[in-house]
Amino acid sequence: MSCTDVPSAFLDARLQGALDTTIHWEAADLTCDGMNRPDRKGLRLSFQGSALGERLTLLFGMPDLPEGTNRGNVPTNLTLIREGRGIYSTQGTQQCALDEVRQAPMPAPEGDRPPRRWQVEARGYCIDPVRALGDTRDAILIARFDFRGMLLWEPDPTPDPIPDSRSDKRPVVPQ
Repeated sequence: MSCTDVPSAFLDARLQGALDTTIHWEAADLTCDGMNRPDRKGLRLSFQGSALGERLTLLFGMPDLPEGTNRGNVPTNLTLIREGRGIYSTQGTQQCALDEVRQAPMPAPEGDRPPRRWQVEARGYCIDPVRALGDTRDAILIARFDFRGMLLWEPDPTPDPIPDSRSDKRPVVPQ
């Protein structure tokens, strides 16, 4: 998804190790996406752009951050995908955190219904590098990062009530 709905979207990060570069992606250079986690607890944001001739995706997962919440010290899982080169991950939330995160509601397009839309802005850090899956010696430290993007929060599906077959109540039919 492009970042056109958030023209001020960005990702800034300093990468050191197997990939040594500074990223400063702005909305025009960036593809971003955000959604609630499948268990409806927490959220995920992804940012994709180019650096040093490579296509990179940074995926931030905050399993304990509810929709619309502003706070600090949010444990964060970070995954870095180097297209065609490998996947790096913290494989948990103990190595990275958001110092501060703010979520601001965004207006829905005219006549649009859920999902709800949020602009998410955060500043964070990692104390350990993301490590390549399958080769833990291949690592990249992302000590600091800042981002602004968008989150689409899908509401919980509400199942239709299942009638109790033991009940002798019959549905009321309007006359």
